[in-house]
Amino acid sequence: MPFANASDGVSIYYETHGEGQPIIFIHGGGGNTLVWYQQVPYFSRKYKVITVDLRGFKHSVCSPDRTLPQHFSEDMLSVLDHAGVEKAVFACQSLGAWAGLPVAVHHPERVQALFISGSPTPAYSPRTWKVLEDAARTFDYKQADMRATGIGWNKANLESRPELLFLYSQLKGLNPSGFRAETMTADEVRILPEHFRGYAIPTMVCGGSHDDFLTPTLHEDVARIIPGASAHTFVDAGHSAYFETPDEYNSVLQAFIDQYG
Repeated sequence: MPFANASDGVSIYYETHGEGQPIIFIHGGGGNTLVWYQQVPYFSRKYKVITVDLRGFKHSVCSPDRTLPQHFSEDMLSVLDHAGVEKAVFACQSLGAWAGLPVAVHHPERVQALFISGSPTPAYSPRTWKVLEDAARTFDYKQADMRATGIGWNKANLESRPELLFLYSQLKGLNPSGFRAETMTADEVRILPEHFRGYAIPTMVCGGSHDDFLTPTLHEDVARIIPGASAHTFVDAGHSAYFETPDEYNSVLQAFIDQYG
């Protein structure tokens, strides 16, 4: 069970599976290393798969006042260094984009390609920031999870597979209740248009057409902000395509890696 030491002393837990080109999977606000159980067996057959607990989640124990997204990107660099990885494909879900996108912008030499799903990202625009602020006001990580009541899911998937919602809630329950959603809109995390000058990392931004937690088209807005980014819509999924429709998610990510990885 390896831990990478962040610059402020927080220990960041990560796991490595398989050998080959590195892919680092970074979970969202309801996740941790375990939520990638449908991706690790698939990709570890030919890649080195690294999964991470963001600081303040599951094994990456951290006080709430230090569970701040502005530290996430430095934490990922610590993980890459500890794992002996120079450059990796980053696959980020929701909150995970607060870790992956800043690395791609400020340390492009460490990122082979960037794949983002279900995330407004820290790339600032008035429209995306409003969506994010609205979600932060209604989503309380300390109390009952809106996602556990069906928000953000394709309702047809939940009706046919109710175990999905139960499993998601159980995995989320392994995390401490210290993350504050409003920290995602702090000035320190904003990536402004001028920060994207010269940006050339191959990037895909994905979203689900049933995402009523954010919006079904937010990923298209984000893709227009990030230079050169393409967009993909998971038509049968909501906020978390990697969890709801893993076969399609894996296929789309695989095609993206085949093209740019």
